Amino acid sequence: MGVPTFLETGHMTEGFPIRVIHTGNPFNFAAHWHEEVELVVVNGKSARIGVNNHVHELQQGDVLLIKPGDVHCFLPGTNHLTIIQFRLELLTGSFTTDKETQNLRELFNKTTVIPSNISNEQNLEKYIDALLDEEKDQQTGYRWLMVARLYDLIVHMLRTNTPLTSELNSGWPCTASKKFEFLESVCAYLEEHYAEPIRLDQVAEHIKFSKFHVCKLFKEVKGITLMEYLNHFRIIKSEWALLFREESILDIAIGHGFNNVNSYNRLFKKYNDCTPSEFRKKHRTNITTYEG
Repeated sequence: MGVPTFLETGHMTEGFPIRVIHTGNPFNFAAHWHEEVELVVVNGKSARIGVNNHVHELQQGDVLLIKPGDVHCFLPGTNHLTIIQFRLELLTGSFTTDKETQNLRELFNKTTVIPSNISNEQNLEKYIDALLDEEKDQQTGYRWLMVARLYDLIVHMLRTNTPLTSELNSGWPCTASKKFEFLESVCAYLEEHYAEPIRLDQVAEHIKFSKFHVCKLFKEVKGITLMEYLNHFRIIKSEWALLFREESILDIAIGHGFNNVNSYNRLFKKYNDCTPSEFRKKHRTNITTYEG
């Protein structure tokens, strides 16, 4: 995508494998990568986090687990995050079996979004807060306890992790995990083909659901229609292009699935209260602001 990136080094305290960051409002940070795992908790109303070629639009309570080496940035519209970075070598040692090491690799081998409802079901907040409490109070031995609380969190995630299958059953997905699986499949398809003309029957055929069920369940889970989600995603992707590319507004509009620049401008202003050109002028000079 032509996005400038940098390797972030020197950000960890020497000899200590955990770093906690509490961000302000707003929070923007340029595209970068590092060797640590990064766990991002959305405390504010929303967050827009770019990872590689994907933009995650997150809501309060969502958790984003970013694997080592993935290029990521924090885009305008992001505020009040808690970020926990840690080194994977902390979790391995002579006492770790090959099976346990493989389980860790499977957990951290991809960037994963954990929606707030799943996070609540798995009670992740309890384990994250325990670690953050030690970092905040900094009583005697707090670093040892931060490491211990991180172990608690990782083991809990390993024990509650339920792999998602690549295909859905033809029946109605009633459970929370099935609904999440359905939503992930639909969103993955939309985000892969967002620059193309997308018809509802194409989505239904890909998911192996009826158009009626796709529309009804998507609205039930996301609270918006499928086309509203698609157009909002197109706008978010175009924000990345406005910040990091030199293309014209027209080329960006066409390249992100819009038929003409007028419809693009109208939808962009709906979500950002400004035009694409105003957005580019306002944010482009401030994209490397770090308010951790």
